[in-house]
Amino acid sequence: MPFFSSDWDDEEEDDAFEGDLNALARDFERKSRDSFSARELIELFKYYSNQFPSAKGEFKADTYMRLILEQGLQRFPYIPVFAIHMAEWLIREKKYKKARKYIEQSLAYTPFEPTLIFMDSMIWGLQNEPDKALDALLNALNTCGDDEGLLEEVLDMLLHHKQYNLAMPVLERALELGAEVNGILEKYLENTDETGLMGALLPMIEKIVDQDPYSHEAWYVLGSAQMALREFEKALTALDYAVTIHENFADAWLAYFECLYESEKYSQLIAKYNEQVQRFPKKTFQEIEGLLAWSYYETGDIKGSRALYKEVLKREPHDAECWYSMGLTYHYEGNFSAAIPYLEKAYDLDKFESDYGLVLASAYLGIESKDQWEPLYETLSIEHPNTPELWLDYSLAVSESGDRERALEIIEQGLQNNPSNPQLLYRMGALCYLCGHQPAAIFVLEKALEIAPEEHFLLFTFAPELKKATSILECILRFTTIRYE
Repeated sequence: MPFFSSDWDDEEEDDAFEGDLNALARDFERKSRDSFSARELIELFKYYSNQFPSAKGEFKADTYMRLILEQGLQRFPYIPVFAIHMAEWLIREKKYKKARKYIEQSLAYTPFEPTLIFMDSMIWGLQNEPDKALDALLNALNTCGDDEGLLEEVLDMLLHHKQYNLAMPVLERALELGAEVNGILEKYLENTDETGLMGALLPMIEKIVDQDPYSHEAWYVLGSAQMALREFEKALTALDYAVTIHENFADAWLAYFECLYESEKYSQLIAKYNEQVQRFPKKTFQEIEGLLAWSYYETGDIKGSRALYKEVLKREPHDAECWYSMGLTYHYEGNFSAAIPYLEKAYDLDKFESDYGLVLASAYLGIESKDQWEPLYETLSIEHPNTPELWLDYSLAVSESGDRERALEIIEQGLQNNPSNPQLLYRMGALCYLCGHQPAAIFVLEKALEIAPEEHFLLFTFAPELKKATSILECILRFTTIRYE
């Protein structure tokens, strides 16, 4: 969907197009195109844009959209909308120089059209020309007047294309005019997990809070951004402001509860939840009941934890995370037989989450069922080859079953997928030594020590007897100052 949709969204009702668009499209597709008015071409562009992108095997709406823009540029070069949408098209194709050519041609006819100048600014930004981009942006801001809608669209466009330095002045002007921009920033927060984007949005959100410190929405968006950056203490402060200003703001309470959970403040989560649950409709906080159940477990109320998990699973039988967590409540107390049915269900529901399979294999190992843990580890090695913990757990299980040479082969396979992982290198060095390959052990150990000397204790966690191996200790001493008696 192109930006700058306001060229048709803001039409007066009595100016709505009353022609037969289907008939108009048929005429256009028959190549009878020279007689179309500018208005008809714009309406056709809207018509095809609602069908873009086309389903595979169907006619290509993008072909007709491109033809409409070319026709409009040729016959009506003084109407900016055609150049704007053609530039958008070329930007998607990363043809920035060509896109700016169309904008410059249109500016020759309408040099004070702010939409064109904003687009010119963004293209300079995409071409890594920050000075030219900023000059064009300031020019656009000087010519756009009090058009809040345009500023909102420009802000959306600049954030979409990651032009954060250009977005800030637009945001400031929009806030001066009282534009509604919370929703725009919130949209990008919800649709990304990029730390860089979060960091770029944060000062913009802080600017909104500074502008209106009594806006519960602004504090909520700020708290959400800080949560995404895992700055939980700051997030709790922001969300506390949000629910203090507007105590019935359910979304903010949900975020607040989640933030307490991520901060491992389990007792506070339970207390706050029990305070607020009476004030809201029954289903309001259901989505965080899994977090609440684990909070009960962490505070020692295992019975309450399992009872709540059972309620959640009865309501949400496809919630893999809850099946897994319920299994963990048994797994952690060594009751592997009780844990296994829950862990199996979680793994069946979601094989993409490596922890589900790893903990299930560990439970099979706990009941000494080699016929189950060995094939599962083999399957997991295909499903999650880039997960170092898998290879460590698999090799440990095989080593403890008495086959150290096979365990060494497993670690070698893991290193093929994770060649610089120090944990795997230390494990390989230990296994080489235990299998009698001492020169190879020292060679691998040196590589591990070059990468992460502070993690050499992993050798002794796996094989405490290596503390008596002189060649191992001498090798460690070359990279650290730690001595072992």
